[in-house]
Amino acid sequence: MKKIIAVFLIVFACILTISGSLGFTALSFCEEEINSFVTENGNRTAGSEGEKQSANYIEERLTALNIAPLYESYQQSFEYNDLTSQNVLGLVDNGSTSYVVIGAHYDNIYKLDESVGANDNASGVVTSLNIASNFVSKNLDYNIIFAYFGAEEVGLVGSEYFLNNLDENILKNIILYINLDSIGAGDYLYYYTYDAPTSYGNFIDNYASDYSITKLGSKRLFSNRTTQGINYNHIGLNSDNANFIRRGINSLTFFAGNLDVARLGFHETQDHNKIMHNTDSIETNVEVFGERFYINMATVNNFVTDLMLSESFASEMSVREINPTLLTDWFLKIIAIIFVAVLALGTFLFFKFKGKKQNPNRQLKRSKISVKEQKEIAEK
Repeated sequence: MKKIIAVFLIVFACILTISGSLGFTALSFCEEEINSFVTENGNRTAGSEGEKQSANYIEERLTALNIAPLYESYQQSFEYNDLTSQNVLGLVDNGSTSYVVIGAHYDNIYKLDESVGANDNASGVVTSLNIASNFVSKNLDYNIIFAYFGAEEVGLVGSEYFLNNLDENILKNIILYINLDSIGAGDYLYYYTYDAPTSYGNFIDNYASDYSITKLGSKRLFSNRTTQGINYNHIGLNSDNANFIRRGINSLTFFAGNLDVARLGFHETQDHNKIMHNTDSIETNVEVFGERFYINMATVNNFVTDLMLSESFASEMSVREINPTLLTDWFLKIIAIIFVAVLALGTFLFFKFKGKKQNPNRQLKRSKISVKEQKEIAEK
């Protein structure tokens, strides 16, 4: 019975999204596509044979969509801890000097033989492939790179390698990086741009007001992990977008969860046996979140597609205002040191000033006693 209900919900979600603006197609959204991706290679841990086979799967999908490789081949191999991983990179070339990069990591955390990374991050991969199908034949003012990063779960290694080896003419002309990571499993959808106000962020905020997506502010903490010179205490910086922000590149990232209770994914359920990364399967996602699991992906698909097709998108995104130092550990440490120093100096000056105010009275009292004693001595 549960299986019948699950299939019904999936079909219903597909109908909902197909009726929307450039909604999901059955090819890359419905049960067959996401099930095929996670079933063929449930274990996609960094450097594994399953990760390599998943890269081949994504390459085949890009080829079927007539999306060319960014380089001579689709796959960009790199070494990590004596293992080999790879990025998969496709390009929609519109003859422009500007670029939008849409990224999703495809490796996963595999546990208990049933966690196949359906949410983290098959949801992002499948959604990105569908977005790619929407832009194959569009003649836009910018080129689009579709990037599928390996080795994200072990420290954002794939996206770091991608940026370190990207042609400078492309790197300096990226007008926006869009990151899709764990966008299905959650009561709410969130997006994050940058902590400080920016013109590109304001433009995205205005667009988001028409969608059921919540903007992530600057006061959400996730972990104490700090790597690669950027402050990872912020949940909005806990994915590949952090590497782009660190280079001052405009960034937009999406994820699903429920931050009202400071939890993500399956953490928000009452059943503690269903914790994300332990049972991240299609069956558990549909059981816990129902149609919401697919509708979240559809919402991100439609939002990104509409945003990129908006008339002033390219011009609004072309201005870079991000200051990466605002998010680095050493900057925060310097601010903390300055704060402590100012506080200490203020405390010192306060007590010193207070002491000076009291001293004249004490001296005057001593002086009066001294005169009185002198008179008594004189009378004697």
